[in-house]
Amino acid sequence: MKKIIAFVAVFAPALVSAQAITDVNTLTYKLTNIGNTIIEILIAFAVLYIIFNVVRYIMAAEDPEKRKTIGGAVLWGVVGLFVILSIWGLVNILSNTFRTNTNAPTQNFPQLNYPPQVP
Repeated sequence: MKKIIAFVAVFAPALVSAQAITDVNTLTYKLTNIGNTIIEILIAFAVLYIIFNVVRYIMAAEDPEKRKTIGGAVLWGVVGLFVILSIWGLVNILSNTFRTNTNAPTQNFPQLNYPPQVP
């Protein structure tokens, strides 16, 4: 239960926004941001997994059976990283193909007049 509360506390600010979804562009903007955050976290975990298993592979220099098992884990980590990056690339290709606007809509943001106008 504590893990669920911690998960909600960490990811709630990213999912909740004061800006309403008014059209397809704002929806794609929000979904792209959420997807990019998830992909970046997955890439970080995949790289850490690969590095961890490479260190284990080097430390298991005397045991060939253990090296074979850990070598397979390194291979699957690289395959997983490739799949993650491929999906991310495919999403970017589709986003550019259909010309969806992934920039923040500026009309909803308060504008600051600088330098101040003196009457």
